[in-house]
Amino acid sequence: MSVGAVFLSYTSQDAAAAARLCEGLRGAGIEVWLDQSELRGGDAWDASIRGQIKGCALFVPLISANTQARDEGYFRLEWRLGVERSQLMADDHAFLLPVVVDDTPEAAARVPAAFRERQWTRLKGGEATPEFIARVQRLLAGEAVEARPPVPKVPMARAAKPRSHARTWIILASITAATLVAIFGDRDDEDRNSTNAPAPEAQEVAPQASRKAIAVLPFENLSGRKEDAYLADGLQEEVLNALARFRDLTVISRTSVQEFQGNPENLRAIGERLNVGSVLEGSIRRDGKTLRLTVQLVDARDDRHILATNYDRDVGHLLDLQSAVARQVADALAATISSYERGELERVGTNSGDAYDQYLQAVARFRKGTEDEKRIVDSRRLLREALRLDPDYVDALALLAQVNVWGYFYTARPEFAADAKQAVDRAIAIDPKLPEAILARGLYAMYVSKDLDRAIDDLTTVVGVRPNLASAHAALGYALRRRGAFEEALPHLIRAWDLDPLYDQYSGGPITTYLLLHRYTEAIAETETHLKRFPADPEPYFVRARIEGFIKHDVEPLRAALRDHGNSMDAGYSTSVRAEIARAEGRYLDAVRILDGLSTDTPIDRQYRVGFLYFAAGDAGHAKESFLEAQRLIEVYPPAERRPEYLQQLAMVQSMLGRHAEALATIDAVIAAEPASRNAMNAPTLSLHRSIILVRAGRQDEGYAALGQLKARFANPADFFGDPNPAYLAVKDDPHYDEILRRPPRQ
Repeated sequence: MSVGAVFLSYTSQDAAAAARLCEGLRGAGIEVWLDQSELRGGDAWDASIRGQIKGCALFVPLISANTQARDEGYFRLEWRLGVERSQLMADDHAFLLPVVVDDTPEAAARVPAAFRERQWTRLKGGEATPEFIARVQRLLAGEAVEARPPVPKVPMARAAKPRSHARTWIILASITAATLVAIFGDRDDEDRNSTNAPAPEAQEVAPQASRKAIAVLPFENLSGRKEDAYLADGLQEEVLNALARFRDLTVISRTSVQEFQGNPENLRAIGERLNVGSVLEGSIRRDGKTLRLTVQLVDARDDRHILATNYDRDVGHLLDLQSAVARQVADALAATISSYERGELERVGTNSGDAYDQYLQAVARFRKGTEDEKRIVDSRRLLREALRLDPDYVDALALLAQVNVWGYFYTARPEFAADAKQAVDRAIAIDPKLPEAILARGLYAMYVSKDLDRAIDDLTTVVGVRPNLASAHAALGYALRRRGAFEEALPHLIRAWDLDPLYDQYSGGPITTYLLLHRYTEAIAETETHLKRFPADPEPYFVRARIEGFIKHDVEPLRAALRDHGNSMDAGYSTSVRAEIARAEGRYLDAVRILDGLSTDTPIDRQYRVGFLYFAAGDAGHAKESFLEAQRLIEVYPPAERRPEYLQQLAMVQSMLGRHAEALATIDAVIAAEPASRNAMNAPTLSLHRSIILVRAGRQDEGYAALGQLKARFANPADFFGDPNPAYLAVKDDPHYDEILRRPPRQ
């Protein structure tokens, strides 16, 4: 059998179905290996089978009532060999392709767990449909991979509420502050076809969530003392992180389970919501110096209890508690634990119970959210106390470094940067192989020292040994995007959102990357995924409408979204969309009047937006007034405090006011401060602005030459999350810009 062939695995009772499927595939020119021996077994046969499975490109197990009825058989050996080979492959590599040849229900199928992690296809009697054949051909050609498991239909919709104009998705679509906002996710599909996408190729069966996919719900504090809450929060985080180290498990991140704290939801519904087969609940009760941790592991698919146990510890001796829980849970789930992972379980970060207590308090405090500066300050204080008690406590140093990186991001204070560097250097010096220390160094490199090479190297190392760490996948995805490696970034951004499915800020990672790649159909499918995970959030309808409108050169999709879903958004958002529609229809002064009722824009954004609308309407006087006011508002800030987006606006304002030399100097300074080598996402927009400034300055040859270099790579995802860039109006009548602004590049 040559490389690229398909291996059909079946029980002898299904020989007719296997032969029919084989015939259909071979008729399409696909090489198939089908064992038709009447007598299986023996060394020669066994060696042959192992060789075929080792060399095949796709492994197709046939599932039926006949496989259900057999407790043992050579087909089960083949299945095991196929699964073992798949475990050596990347998660997104297509190899296992389960096919059901009768009416066997998937929920009751006696198959390896790995089969449930792939989409199943029903081919009655083994009849190969044209859609299935085409699918196999694409997979063999490497043009497609198996889709991720569909997201179950959500049974627990959040209460609908109006959405603010300061929307979550635009945070991820924006170019400047977006990246770090989305990386600290651990604090920090259902069918993805849209209505415009091709119909399903064959009847797909939604896989049941794997038992090895687990959510660790927030632990309850049953002590009756509020001051013990940190023990519940900290231990839950530690147990979750310990389980997340096991490659054989899929562990949902803390952010997505947090909303179930104190929530008596049905565990089966929670499992469906998070797409997990197992749920771990826990509670702590403190009596003097004794702590009892009670945990129970439940199969969320049928509410069956798998494990229930108590752990009694002295409060000063909790150091190995999370490892004990993780080890017992992994054993209960029959998870494979590597020698490296076992070594990590046995590792103890400190021998000081008091230092660990301070660390747990810091973990609980930090993971509650870092937007509040007080949490940063409190976390730093607690970690410093832990380090006073144990100066070589590397886990505390690694977390302290992350806390300081986050503090620097929000405040830009030099002391946070200096403290982060000190903590990183000390952690690496103590344990240069500790993943948490490497993660801290990677985040510091990306957001403080701006060393993208170091960031990518470190974050790649971390996801290799922490495959369930959503924040690391997200950080690596954003680092790769900054480098311009959009294709390489995509699987990490998708993985981050799968591991943290209810952290809606991660939803922006995949969709904005698809838009950067001009893959509009897949971007639309991402809006469908968002709606399935957040059915009460109407904003994806508007994002989808903008994408469809861009493709069709038609504002009607956006008008329909406003008509159907406008009442679910806040008044400011609906007003902004009405102004957006007026602009798209060339009713620029109507757009200005509509915006008069909008109170959610910042003063700078308002004047900037309105200035271009007046310009497009031919009202030069009012346009100049607005641009002068925008300039005044920007220049209120000292030069060192002017955000990059304000400097971009200032450059365009200067150009619109006829101060072309100043405009060119301003935009060149912005480009020099953040060149394409450090932020490939923002570079095309900066280059477009520079082209417009050159053309308006009378330097058309230079401006259009720069524009020509942009045609294949220009993309601004922010245009699909709100009113498109107002600066486009400066060249609305210049046909040189049509190919970029009005004609979607090929996908």
